[in-house]
Amino acid sequence: MRFSKFTLEELISFTKELKVLYVEDNREAQEAMLYLLKNFFNDIEAASNGEEGFAKFQNGDFDLVISDIRMPKLDGIEMSRLIREVDCTIPIVIVTAHQESELLLKCIDVGVSSYLLKPINFKQLKKVLKQICEKVYYMKKIEEYEHSLEELVRVRTQELEEIKAQLEEMANRDPLTNLFNRRYLHDVSKTLCSISQREEQVCSLLMIDIDKFKNINDTYGHIVGDRVIQFLADIFREMVRNSDVAIRFGGEEFIILLPNTNLKGATSIAEKIREYVQNQEFVIDKEKEETLGFTVSIGVSECDCREELDINKALSSVDEALYKAKRAGRNRVEVFHEMHIAH
Repeated sequence: MRFSKFTLEELISFTKELKVLYVEDNREAQEAMLYLLKNFFNDIEAASNGEEGFAKFQNGDFDLVISDIRMPKLDGIEMSRLIREVDCTIPIVIVTAHQESELLLKCIDVGVSSYLLKPINFKQLKKVLKQICEKVYYMKKIEEYEHSLEELVRVRTQELEEIKAQLEEMANRDPLTNLFNRRYLHDVSKTLCSISQREEQVCSLLMIDIDKFKNINDTYGHIVGDRVIQFLADIFREMVRNSDVAIRFGGEEFIILLPNTNLKGATSIAEKIREYVQNQEFVIDKEKEETLGFTVSIGVSECDCREELDINKALSSVDEALYKAKRAGRNRVEVFHEMHIAH
């Protein structure tokens, strides 16, 4: 970063915004100095000794400290040392009538930024304040710049996190139906099994397949076939519970995960879906009033997550149940194990 040199006008404009702590035990010297300082600063807080000055520093938010060096209770050097323990960057200007090298070395040792020699005149004060306040100005600009960079990084990081979340969501979604896809099944099933194990509950699966879907594609074309799949996905969204997970497993085949649901409850849900689909008419062409009716076959299986933490076995079982529903004439619900016709 580069900054241009400070003009006197910029100095006075900038210093009006600063808060200054001025410490001086001599009343006359304090009044005279305050008179000069008011040419530069609007917000000046005065203290009469080092103890009072340090107490005010701890309770205030100052940009600059100006202090006499010789004061009762706590002199300017010791007060500066205490201030440096709290804040190592705030500029400190020491005012002194002495030029002893020992005192000046002590000032350097505690990190004093500059000094003013008594008696103080406006020209001397302006010169020192210009040097000091230029540094304060640049420090504030750098802080603002760093803050803006931090904010920019924060915003960009948040944007990247949102993009990442969107990409992960897209990766887990089927583009045709916007249902979850087969990739998502692996992760979500582990989570559901862990929850079911912890709560000592079972979960169930439905595997749903559109009957004679090839005939639909062959008769009406793949575009209509895709619309039928989307239509069925919308039905699932309407009928499943918020806790259930509907997945397009592949082609015209779907999986619905039913947490905290036993075989009886899952069979009831499957039968409602089968019956609802059977009674729907899919509109092929609204103007021609052309519609299409279709049915689904559904397999039902239970996954006892108290014994196993994956659904691979249940997937194999529900696939077998679906296959039996197809062989038994379609438009049916079949349950694994019992293998009875559910309607």
